Amino acid sequence: MGYRSLAALISRYPWFIILSWVLVIGMSAVWAWKLPDIVQDHGLKLVQGQAQAVEQIMEQEYNFPPDPVVLLFHKHPDTSMKMFRDWLTESLSAVRTLPAISAVISPLDAHTQGRMLHEDQAYALLHMNAEPRQIGSVLKQLRELLSSDEHTYVPGTVHLTGKAVVQQDVNRLSFRDLERAEIVGVPIALIVLCVAFRGLYAACIAVMMGISAVITAMGVTSLLGYHLELSNFIINVIPMVGMALSIDFALIILSRYREELQRIYKREGQFHLGSNSTLQRELLQQSLRTAGRAVLFSAACVLLGLLGLLWIRLPMFLSVSLGATIVLVLSLLLNVTLLPAILSLNANRIFRSFLLKNSSPHQSAAEAGLEDSFWHRWSAMVMKHPVWMGLAGTTLLLWCVFPVIRMELAVPDASSLPATMESRQAAEQIQRNFGQAGMSVIDIVIGEKAKPLTASHLERAADKLRELKQDPRVTSIHSLWNISGSYMQLTIGVQGEPGSDEMRDWLKQARAADLGAGLEGIPIRYGGEAVHQDEIIQEVFQRLPKVLVFVVVSNYLVLLLAFRSLLIPLKAIAMNLLSLAASFGILVWVFNEGHLGMQPSAVAIMIPVFIAGLVFGISMDYGVFMLSRIQEVYRQTGESDLAVQQGLASTGRLITSAAGILLSVTVPFAFAEVEGVRQLGIGITAAVLIDVTIIRLVLVPSLMKLMGRWNWWLPGRH
Repeated sequence: MGYRSLAALISRYPWFIILSWVLVIGMSAVWAWKLPDIVQDHGLKLVQGQAQAVEQIMEQEYNFPPDPVVLLFHKHPDTSMKMFRDWLTESLSAVRTLPAISAVISPLDAHTQGRMLHEDQAYALLHMNAEPRQIGSVLKQLRELLSSDEHTYVPGTVHLTGKAVVQQDVNRLSFRDLERAEIVGVPIALIVLCVAFRGLYAACIAVMMGISAVITAMGVTSLLGYHLELSNFIINVIPMVGMALSIDFALIILSRYREELQRIYKREGQFHLGSNSTLQRELLQQSLRTAGRAVLFSAACVLLGLLGLLWIRLPMFLSVSLGATIVLVLSLLLNVTLLPAILSLNANRIFRSFLLKNSSPHQSAAEAGLEDSFWHRWSAMVMKHPVWMGLAGTTLLLWCVFPVIRMELAVPDASSLPATMESRQAAEQIQRNFGQAGMSVIDIVIGEKAKPLTASHLERAADKLRELKQDPRVTSIHSLWNISGSYMQLTIGVQGEPGSDEMRDWLKQARAADLGAGLEGIPIRYGGEAVHQDEIIQEVFQRLPKVLVFVVVSNYLVLLLAFRSLLIPLKAIAMNLLSLAASFGILVWVFNEGHLGMQPSAVAIMIPVFIAGLVFGISMDYGVFMLSRIQEVYRQTGESDLAVQQGLASTGRLITSAAGILLSVTVPFAFAEVEGVRQLGIGITAAVLIDVTIIRLVLVPSLMKLMGRWNWWLPGRH
């Protein structure tokens, strides 16, 4: 369907379009608020990896719970050890009565006392037989059971931790972060829009587009959550992406519509338009042909960035790509159907005040003041000194990029929660008091499903045990081989925390030694948190080049199609990559090095990938719109310098407003309680600030000046 047909359809059936969207949004709202209860953990796990396979073997063959809930018991100083043990027994007996608890590993069991009971502390492991969306209610029952003690004297305290508990806390805090961000961000975005449109009606409509896109996307995603495993990260990603993009799209279309309305008023001497008049259809058609086209290409660039995340085979990246794609598509559809339908019915009321103040039948105030605007004067100044301005901007960006070489990445764990959270404190106490600090627990499994053990397996196990005893980095061997029908299992402790270079080197050498043993057909697998993190890190780093190649090449082709130029897409992509690298440098400075009041910590491994996927496309949003206006003027005049000056002058205010809206949405997330969300908020904020200042105000006009007519060169075009 072309722009003309779409404009005619909207002009003819505006009420049908509006009522249809109201129905869809209303139905989605019913499901949207269920999303926090439907999402699962962070989704950082390699389903095809060894760690996942070993986890399943441990559960099926040895009844060891995967991702258990951990109960940490702490004895009061004046409590005797006998009373403490009796309390442990009573508490765990009560826990076993809960229907959702299928297994309990007690610190009082004979084979666990040395590892799970230490002085005045002990911990137990619980296996929950519950669906992910039921975990919250099970944990609530567990807390109520453990806190309701009939004794007048309680021998100690009990705290809950474990992956399931940590993820529930992350979900709860993420939703709280989202509520705070909306309370702060939406009013600020409304103020920015009021300034941009010099009126309240248009600003409210743009905000309504953003809220509608987010509600509808969260509702659709909630329904998909009953069939797919969704990462809890989408709770924040959908509103962040949806509010920013949908309001930006609305801003671009509303601004162009107002400009075309002003042009018609100048030509016709009146601005009262009928809902299905020829002038109304012309207005919608021109707005969709220009601003709608820019929005379409911008959405395509963002979509390609999101699709690039699918190269990484981790559920988190699939979830984020899916959620952000849904809200992107809905933002696009809302702004090219619902928004024009509203305008076709209410344009006179929305823009009446602006037209009366800023237009006359004889002269366009916007055109009259274009050459006197700050943006026109600034672009003229930059283009007078393109070499020096270009060097200054590039030097500043490279200075921001330099810290990237010191970037430290890690798989997020309980430390991503605030230090006051019970689940984090309990996890840290277990690491500190049960000999787990500075070491990793590794599960080793020999054998294959449905194949009985043979003498070769026993020989291999003996060789492996001998090898481990001689390895100085192996600090403990918790038991001899546990033998089941098809498997042999051993648990060891190794120097080096999960995710550390030391631990990754040990795993690499252990696997190499297994290959060198030459015993084919006798599989040996490694599992545990250290293996889990090693597989995630390898997956991200091995797949990242494919992500970058896909995003860069696909965006280049889209921009080549949009602007019919070889050099403009290259320049736009190079500027985006430089902007992203600079934002990563700021992340290192803030989090790895601990500035701006932050404690030094590693950057969550998914954050740079998400920033690259999201910001690469969002930056193209501004770039495509600005370059579209420059191209429009160039086609009219054939003068490259004039096109750059007028294009920047006519879009500078709009792009600044769009950036202000995006910042109003992302900056509140920089103060989130969950560290990963905080890192994402600061990273996107830094990237946007760099893009709308150094890139758009300095590097783009200076490079456009230096390239001159070569900006628009395409082989075979005359």
